[in-house]
Amino acid sequence: MIVNTQTRPYRYRTMPAGFRRRPSASRTKEMSVEFRRFVCVILCVAFVLVLGCGQIFHWTIVKNCQKIDQLQMVSSELGTENINRLAKRAQLMSPKHVEAVAAVRFDLHAPTKGQVHHL
Repeated sequence: MIVNTQTRPYRYRTMPAGFRRRPSASRTKEMSVEFRRFVCVILCVAFVLVLGCGQIFHWTIVKNCQKIDQLQMVSSELGTENINRLAKRAQLMSPKHVEAVAAVRFDLHAPTKGQVHHL
């Protein structure tokens, strides 16, 4: 058996239309002239500081973007230079080129059939 199952009413109390709870009216004091001036100075200083920090961040971002662009240009130049050097190395390492250089520099030639003797 469940105890106290019907302790609450089924329907909640409703308020009549047009009746609203209003917060208690509290009287606010007007700010003094000195306090207003102090708040305005603080707000202006904060605004200038925020703008200054934003400008500093903008300058650093622009400087870093320029540095990245410069490094990308250097990287692409080095990449093309690397490709050119690899092609040159492949050309220099080809058997025809090696035989030609050996013939000119060292007077070495490929052996003919009569020169090769198998033991």
